[in-house]
Amino acid sequence: MSKKVLGIVNLYDSPSLGGLTRSRTLGSTSFLGRFALMDFALSNFTNSHIDEINVLIKDNFRSVAKHVGTLKTWVNNTKIGRQNLLINEKGIEDPKYNSDLNALRENDWILYDVDVDYIAIAPAHILTQINFNDVIDFHEENEAEVTIVYKEIDNADESFLTSNVLTLEGNEIVSYKKNTGARKHANVSLRTYVVSKESFFKWLNHRDYRDATSLRMLLETIIEEKEEKVCGYKYEGYARCFDSFENFVKYSFEFFDVDVADSVFNKDWPIFTCTRNTRPAIYGPKAKVRNCFIANGAIVNGKVDSSIISRYVEIEDGAEVKNSIILTKCHIKDGVHVEHAVIDKYSIIENDVIGQENKPVYISQGKKVK
Repeated sequence: MSKKVLGIVNLYDSPSLGGLTRSRTLGSTSFLGRFALMDFALSNFTNSHIDEINVLIKDNFRSVAKHVGTLKTWVNNTKIGRQNLLINEKGIEDPKYNSDLNALRENDWILYDVDVDYIAIAPAHILTQINFNDVIDFHEENEAEVTIVYKEIDNADESFLTSNVLTLEGNEIVSYKKNTGARKHANVSLRTYVVSKESFFKWLNHRDYRDATSLRMLLETIIEEKEEKVCGYKYEGYARCFDSFENFVKYSFEFFDVDVADSVFNKDWPIFTCTRNTRPAIYGPKAKVRNCFIANGAIVNGKVDSSIISRYVEIEDGAEVKNSIILTKCHIKDGVHVEHAVIDKYSIIENDVIGQENKPVYISQGKKVK
């Protein structure tokens, strides 16, 4: 990338996934046994050769810091690249002030500290493979002040309900309204933006925009006033919005489809994550495993079918796990049947846990089921 870009992963955008996000952010929530959801947004920046990377954190700072460490996993050039975890200290004291736009105002030092041309902002809860080189080329060709990445979908009445719907005239956005689910076919915002550093700094501090508390509110105001050119970049690739516990489960299991997995995981666009020097998974002599994601460090002695097994999970002889997601360091005891369930970290399961396909059971972190 010839232009210098500052990347920001915005965790303020993240919806709740129920119990899964009670003690962690959505961005640091485990995905497919070895990734965190925010790894995909971070990897989009890395693969686009963006080395100035920041993570804007609303709450549960510990869970983010634990996952990303120094952030160097996602930086191509560790000598000149910079990485920061950004929090809104005033927002901790006053929850009403704890918004993404106010957090950026409190951390505007990043705009003084780095010499960049553009700022790229992406959420953690919308999984994509966006190449920011293409978005910035489009942004420059259209001489836009802001470019919003969107996707044209046919199920807007049931997905991307936490996003906005765009109306365009040519490439220019003339309307930017919250998706009410009123129609199936729509251009939905992927909550991903490119803006020049100069314009962004101006908007953060301009008196006309001081009442805006969120990035979405700021963009809605700018588009309504029609004083700036805001364009829409149409993204054609894989995109899923993890905006509920049910969708988290649904889209996790979607990766058992080889075509879906191949569209996201490929050698030309690797997904980076913090690796650990862990032994390989161990399969006992009576283990039966079919159609699963099994992470390193797991010990499997029982039957596992169409499930996602995270690191250090132990499944004893005689146990059966089916259509379930088991997070790190859980222990499934002998003779137990687990089906249509999500078992959070450190849980010990000594009795059956059985949900329904359209209503999976959630077992909270550290729970002992007798």
